[in-house]
Amino acid sequence: MNRGPEYLLEALHVVKVFGTLRANDDVTLKVKPGEIHAFLGENGAGKSTLVKMIYGALQPTSGEFRWMDQPVTIASPAAARKLGIGMVFQHFSLFEALTVAENVALAMPGDFDMAKLSEKIARVSKEYGLPLAPTATVADLSVGERQRIEIVRCLLQ
Repeated sequence: MNRGPEYLLEALHVVKVFGTLRANDDVTLKVKPGEIHAFLGENGAGKSTLVKMIYGALQPTSGEFRWMDQPVTIASPAAARKLGIGMVFQHFSLFEALTVAENVALAMPGDFDMAKLSEKIARVSKEYGLPLAPTATVADLSVGERQRIEIVRCLLQ
């Protein structure tokens, strides 16, 4: 019986060089379906660089990425999202004068119904234990609630 690939994502021997600085040196990461990984380290250790390469915001100097056992070039964030890879950034990219739903809508492709999007935000945020009020104005929300918007937006993309 075929149970699918052992690894959903593999970064194999990834190197990223900026001038004379080696931000990532022979990094290998293997992520199985359903796993969650955290990157820990000092400032400047290369965590953000690795994540940006996985998300397609940077290209590796060398090394290989594999998605579901197949070599893949993640040329852009749009290409990453197409694979199902999302990224929640450390710094918020929210408009304080807009509502939760309006901020999420800005990141969504194509045309959609705002009422349906609001329902989806409420449902998904509740399912993941990250409750949000889609009609709340971002300026009125705590830092924790703003982080929830970023996470839910990533899940919905």
